[in-house]
Amino acid sequence: MNKRLSIVVVLLCLTAASCATYTGFEYYPGAPRFTPTYPGRVELLRHAPRRPHLRLGEVWIKPEPTWSPEFVENMLREQAAKLGAQALVIVVDRFTRNATVVPYYWRRALVYREKVIVGVAIRYGEGRGDS
Repeated sequence: MNKRLSIVVVLLCLTAASCATYTGFEYYPGAPRFTPTYPGRVELLRHAPRRPHLRLGEVWIKPEPTWSPEFVENMLREQAAKLGAQALVIVVDRFTRNATVVPYYWRRALVYREKVIVGVAIRYGEGRGDS
């Protein structure tokens, strides 16, 4: 009985590990905190907006090759919404385009060799984005 239970536990752990997603977010130090927004309203941008805005933090995802672009976009929106963002500026996209999109906008000097997507979560009308 214990052997069967051990096998089941190992199989469940392997299944959970294979289903785990590499997604996350982090606030920038000193960035204001907002209540979460509705993910369906978060804009995905490929360039820095011209409207006044605040940079809230970063969102990242390491998509699986089998995921559709729509699924990946929805996951990015969900993570950005947790920060209270109204938009997400994609700064690194090594999954769909294999290129850095907005390098001057990003505060970090990291180079990603993995197939990841990184975005800066922003909120409009609250301040300047270049501070």
